[in-house]
Amino acid sequence: MFADTPLEHVWSPFPLRPAARLLARASIVALVAWALSLAGASATRAAVLDGDLVGGARVGSRVSARALAPDLYIPSGELTTMDGRELWARDPGAHRAMASTTKIMTAVVVLENAGLDDVVVATAADVKVGESEMGLHTGEELTVRELLEGLLIQSGNDAAMTLAAHVGGSVEGFVRMMNAKAATLDMVDTHYLNPHGLDVPGHYTSAADLTALARYAMRIPEFRSIVGVQSMRIVTRKYTHQLTNTNLMLRHYNGDEGIKTGYTKEAGYCIVTAARREGVELVATVMGASSEEGRVGQATRLLDWGFSHYKPTRVSVAGEPSGNVRVSDYVERTVPTQAAESTRVAVFDLAGPVKRRIVLQPEVVAPVTRGQRLGTMTVYQGDRLLAQVPLVATREVPAPTVGQRIGFFFIRLWRGIVGS
Repeated sequence: MFADTPLEHVWSPFPLRPAARLLARASIVALVAWALSLAGASATRAAVLDGDLVGGARVGSRVSARALAPDLYIPSGELTTMDGRELWARDPGAHRAMASTTKIMTAVVVLENAGLDDVVVATAADVKVGESEMGLHTGEELTVRELLEGLLIQSGNDAAMTLAAHVGGSVEGFVRMMNAKAATLDMVDTHYLNPHGLDVPGHYTSAADLTALARYAMRIPEFRSIVGVQSMRIVTRKYTHQLTNTNLMLRHYNGDEGIKTGYTKEAGYCIVTAARREGVELVATVMGASSEEGRVGQATRLLDWGFSHYKPTRVSVAGEPSGNVRVSDYVERTVPTQAAESTRVAVFDLAGPVKRRIVLQPEVVAPVTRGQRLGTMTVYQGDRLLAQVPLVATREVPAPTVGQRIGFFFIRLWRGIVGS
């Protein structure tokens, strides 16, 4: 309408003066630009994208697949099991600013190269980095453990700088250590330029690399214990530091174990968080959320989806019959077998049917004892092995007596003669 109709001819209850017409025209242009920007943002941040991966397979345009995928409004992210199985991903290799999730690597390098009880003195250069801080003072003495707590709980940039200078000899030296560690972990889409994560061109990671790093870090007991703390107080000789975890998931999500949040203008709101329910442990990475509440909401939705589709499932029941094995010493005698144990394993229900393959010994020599292993039940889903369950004899079979052996000999001889 507005492109084809002169503004002067657009109906108005009042005559438009030149200045008013100019203002109206500018308002209309701004409105259209705003609407187009929203449309563009919606197109790139749609709830389900064709390129989204569920269990490693692209969602595409299939209605059934899209109905099963999680609705998320983020440009990039990933959900994996703690042992590395990818359940969902969106643009997982895209290079993105990472903000304070950088501090996961900072903590890893410190933990692998410094003693927790080492005493460190904060310098003027360390405490002036700005933005998120734990509140260090020039000349203040803290242990490496206390600085790690300030780094991971309060997301202190000052703690990051102090630790980097202590462990690396200089911040530049420490950053080289960070990139070297990234290389050993095959983080091919990551490059560090500082230990805190403030925006700088060339400082980036990907959702896949960030998730893999978080899984690695959670295998370090000290890291795991610190990131799960909601709040604490550090008291030094002159100062007290009250730390409050920036990861709101610890307070609002059942089973959350914490890891790290981040925010900068370039990165948006980011979070890597782990949670455990019913023995299943998942790691969710959200990059580029639009707000603090948004990253919590998106992480919650992603973890809820994961726990609803990847959960413990019984794949065998103790005592379940599994076939018979011939006892070779006898004539026409078999011993029945059964599953030795009940087995529950985590199963991703969107990865296809769970199947079982039973393999029994062709025969067994007496005596056979009850509970003797005679085969294996293999449980699998696609090409993924889920479990292997022993199959055992359900009863004893004694060795035949001398008389029985003689009788069996003549039975076999006669059958050989008559061909039966």
